[in-house]
Amino acid sequence: MTGTGRHGLVVIRSSREDLSDPTSHLLMPTAEQGPFPPFDRFAETVATRRIQLGLHPHLAEEVVTYVIDGLVHHEDGSGNHTVLNPGSVLVVTAHEEVRHELTMQPSQEGRSARWLSIVLRLPWHTEAPPTSVQIKDAGDATESIDGTVRRPVVGPSARAETFMRLECSDLEFTREADVSVPIDHGRRGVAYVLRGSGMIEKKPVEMGHGALFENVTRLGVYGLPGFRVFLATVPNVESRGERDPGEILSGPKSWNPGKMMEALLKMPEIDIRTLQRALAERK
Repeated sequence: MTGTGRHGLVVIRSSREDLSDPTSHLLMPTAEQGPFPPFDRFAETVATRRIQLGLHPHLAEEVVTYVIDGLVHHEDGSGNHTVLNPGSVLVVTAHEEVRHELTMQPSQEGRSARWLSIVLRLPWHTEAPPTSVQIKDAGDATESIDGTVRRPVVGPSARAETFMRLECSDLEFTREADVSVPIDHGRRGVAYVLRGSGMIEKKPVEMGHGALFENVTRLGVYGLPGFRVFLATVPNVESRGERDPGEILSGPKSWNPGKMMEALLKMPEIDIRTLQRALAERK
């Protein structure tokens, strides 16, 4: 479902089961919705038992995980083990390869754990960020006179910050309200429904739905008590003056490889590791 927001575009999508992981649902990428650069992946996981698949790698990506319910066990490639509580925020900035795994904490057996994961593609021609793993608590929740409780999760108002300048907040309605959320110029984002049903830009949404938006100055959100929305925004590719190599590499399979390389060579400095990953994904 597509519509026009305040001088911009708003698209409503439903999350789909991740065929590679039955505990997860993907808002993107799916057959319906590809990546929304620099958003490469947006997923929700609900685990009812602990499933260990082993450490998996991230390279040329920034990954943000937000724990919604239950306890989540995090292990990284250095052998560090951490228990993440509801409200915990994990930020992995992987210029160099980082291996890690998220599973339900063993003491949670018989219950469930729920978390969101966002994967952002690191830019190609800026100074490389230091590779790091940080774990923080979300910021303090504040109650607004508009009938919502807002908790900063990532960004200048929160405790966790990212290289990609991602800003996230957790918005919960305490009474029926129709609110207008300001969006900074030059940002695109995702509003994902965590609980309940309501409306985003006058379009009906329910749990597991998400609104992808860009070029909007304000996002209209309507809900009843208990309605809960996770909002994530990031500077869009165009506002950084980049041409996204992923868009070149994800073009039609009929593209001539020589034309692809010619387009890539016209770009500023390219991180060779990221290029190798993108080319591998295209095979």
